[in-house]
Amino acid sequence: MGTRIHLLLSLATLLIVLTLGWFAERFSVGVDLTANDRHSLTAGTVATLASLTTPIEILAVLGPDATVREAVRDLVDRYRAIKPDLQLSFLNPDTDPAQARALNAAPGGELIISGGGREQRLNSLDERSLTGALRQIGREGTRRLAFITGHRERSPLASTNHDWLLIAQRLAAIGFESSELSFVTTPVVPDEIDVLVVAAPLDPWFPGEIASLVEYVRRGGNLLWLLETSTHSKIPAAAIKDGAQTAIQAESPLVSTTETGPGLSLLATELGVDTLPGRVIDTASQSLNLDAPDFVVLSAFPDHPVTASLRSALLLPQVRALNVTPLAGQTTLPLLASPESSWTETGALQGEVSFDNNSSEVAGPLILGATIERPRTDGDSQRIAIIGDADFAASAYLGNGSNAAFTESLFVWLGGDDEALAFVTAPAPDAELVMSPRSIAALTIVCLFGIPVLLLLFALVARVRMARG
Repeated sequence: MGTRIHLLLSLATLLIVLTLGWFAERFSVGVDLTANDRHSLTAGTVATLASLTTPIEILAVLGPDATVREAVRDLVDRYRAIKPDLQLSFLNPDTDPAQARALNAAPGGELIISGGGREQRLNSLDERSLTGALRQIGREGTRRLAFITGHRERSPLASTNHDWLLIAQRLAAIGFESSELSFVTTPVVPDEIDVLVVAAPLDPWFPGEIASLVEYVRRGGNLLWLLETSTHSKIPAAAIKDGAQTAIQAESPLVSTTETGPGLSLLATELGVDTLPGRVIDTASQSLNLDAPDFVVLSAFPDHPVTASLRSALLLPQVRALNVTPLAGQTTLPLLASPESSWTETGALQGEVSFDNNSSEVAGPLILGATIERPRTDGDSQRIAIIGDADFAASAYLGNGSNAAFTESLFVWLGGDDEALAFVTAPAPDAELVMSPRSIAALTIVCLFGIPVLLLLFALVARVRMARG
């Protein structure tokens, strides 16, 4: 009797194991218990995958490194759990160099993503870049940015420290193509341009160029207008770095400019935005031990879709404050604002600098950036952003704080792709250790003095006992 019961229990156990194995082969259930869901896809990625109606193929041109391939497979599997018709395959360029050459694959390896007759290529893989590539495949057309040139503006093609080459490359990864445009050769902005960028001109404009710019704005074109300070200082040694940043080339000398840029007062009147005299000084920013007194660090932002996803501070070198006059027929919102501890300094930045009540200086809070929305006849909204600084996205400063994330979000908003703004990668709560000065001092005393003294006492006690024994 007992033997029969043991046999039945063994058969039942075997049946349960086989059943569980069968279910495991056909169903997959995972639970992400991390504090910020770091092993789960964000809501923005899920929305992007849901919007894709065509099958997607990802060809990973990679060497035989098992660790790299497993990392690629692990991330892609999360996407496949939501979009089953997403296929992943590998090509080893070492064993099949002819096929790699035919694909014109990058020497260091890359991912070739295709679907719906479109193709995107990635040289590095993370959720943000892969989702950006998928969004570009599913998007109707490419978002095109045109940077006005001819007046020594910041360029998306030049590799000097104050130009915008690095951010242009980052924008290209999420579907924004940057080019330069001259009103001298192209008086009318082409219809395929999604956002026009006036990036801190230094030389005067011809009257015809100003007329072309104002006409573009009046017919509903999206615009990013960056104003500039009168001089430029060196990069502060204590800039708030969030990652490695490499200087591109020696900084080129820049010259002074008028309050609203050379000859652009007509545009300022059209938008109801002008600049206040002087540079913005913020005593709270100086507590971070920055080497330049006119570098402003913002850690709090007005309620705006562009800044909603920012999780770290924004560095604005030598920023100007704006004088904003809301006009009828447009919605004007603050984008960046300095705290009450700031003011516009019109005097020389020498010695002890303080706010002067008996001058034209203006006390904070100050508006450093603003956005304007106007209704268009096609039912969409015209979007304009004005910021009193052009250095925040320059190659020399892009690696500071949220500067890169802010610039990307700004262009996404200007391009009207609001759904992409939902892409937020929450920082891991354990990614950095933040301790107060008192805690650091206590830990130093314990580690450098307390523990060694305690060990010394144990040694002395042991020696005394051994001597007595």
